[in-house]
Amino acid sequence: MRKHGVKAAMDAFGVSRRTLFRLQRLLKESNFDPRALIPKSRAPRRRRQSQVPLCVIQRIRELREEFPNLGKAKVRVLLDVWCKERGIHCPSESTIGRIISRAKDKMRVTPQRLDSRGRVKPVKKVKRLRKPKDLKSPPLSLWAVDTIERIRDGIRRYESFFDPVSRVGLAFATPTKSSKNTSIVLNALLKALFSGNSRV
Repeated sequence: MRKHGVKAAMDAFGVSRRTLFRLQRLLKESNFDPRALIPKSRAPRRRRQSQVPLCVIQRIRELREEFPNLGKAKVRVLLDVWCKERGIHCPSESTIGRIISRAKDKMRVTPQRLDSRGRVKPVKKVKRLRKPKDLKSPPLSLWAVDTIERIRDGIRRYESFFDPVSRVGLAFATPTKSSKNTSIVLNALLKALFSGNSRV
């Protein structure tokens, strides 16, 4: 920004003048630590609590159990009749969807699958590989790769890398989002960081 001016920096990063100077202030206050530019959570400290009575929530669960996995729109039709009989305000369709979504089990009933002889088929769950919670790795040795698309002057570019330990992020422009290009960039990154002593 000092070399090319504020206007050039605004065009290069696509931010306003106010945002540019705010980021510069954050860098100065953190002694130019790039981690200070990581976006923080914008969630409100005090969130509104649901005003839906517990009896209504319980009735939604009963309807989902009586009619397995009934959608929020159909639940709303049946719930409206039940609420009118008791003089209770019936929540909207969107509110019913949020109530179902917030439940740990999603108020979902999984019907049993039977084979040709009427026996219950066992449910085969595919275990997804996740990063172990107790995994400890030194900074800049474990990189998470994600594909972020950017279009500039009609040209598409991809690839983004993030180190969850040091919270350092890097972006590289590749012509396609193929695994071959990702492997080339990642190997070049590790070679530059560790002088060729690391491997993918």
